[in-house]
Amino acid sequence: SAGQPFGPLTVGAAMGAVAALAVAAVLGYWTYALASLSYALDRNGLVIRWGITRQVIPLEAIERLVPGTAVGVPRVRGVSWLGYHIGRARIPRIGEVLFYSTHQAPEEVLYVMTTERNYAISVPDPAALARQIEVRQDLGPTAAVTHHVERAFAPLQGFWADRAGWLLAAGAVALCGAVWLALAAQYDGLPGSIAVRFPLREALPLVEVNAKSVLLAIPRAATVVLAIDLAAGIALYTWDRTVAHLVLLAAIAIEIGFLVALQATIARA
Repeated sequence: SAGQPFGPLTVGAAMGAVAALAVAAVLGYWTYALASLSYALDRNGLVIRWGITRQVIPLEAIERLVPGTAVGVPRVRGVSWLGYHIGRARIPRIGEVLFYSTHQAPEEVLYVMTTERNYAISVPDPAALARQIEVRQDLGPTAAVTHHVERAFAPLQGFWADRAGWLLAAGAVALCGAVWLALAAQYDGLPGSIAVRFPLREALPLVEVNAKSVLLAIPRAATVVLAIDLAAGIALYTWDRTVAHLVLLAAIAIEIGFLVALQATIARA
């Protein structure tokens, strides 16, 4: 923090603060998504809204409605708190089910089985909703509706669901953190003024004497480049996931380059 000597404790505290902010952002979004969870029904379809995601289900695609009391309610993989269940589960008599539910008891759950995917929703009176769906199916649609998912901020949604992308991004972030920690671990042992040589391999390099704080420019640059690479990689999810992965791989390579450059600069200082 400002006014504190640069060292491992300072860097560790800053990293902890950033991690806490990231966790708070995720929890904040989940809270917002819970508040926005809703179901809309008309003659054309059933729409499930959760946060920035909307699942659009054509009414004609609904084949069966099964109450939770008939087949039970399993543990949900995903966000699964008391009264908040968003994720997937497998039920022997139904198969894979996507949960958008705030149930606390099986009688609050209604399984919506369609030609493409199965859903679990929670309403105060599942039997009444089932009757409303059947009535609207008998009336027929007023417009053509396809089974699809609508997402705001599609690139972020694509990244969120991609485990490989998460691992690549986490690797780049970890390497950027390693650059900061490597400098922090050696910073106190460096002389107050250091000779920065550029380029490193020249027989008669250009030498400039600076305060050792000039070395902070390396992890700062690594952080800025990381932010740019992450933003570019996530943005590319709307175009091509493979290209996005390549950008994230490049971010890892660049962070390794910063780490090597830092160690070489310190060794020659």
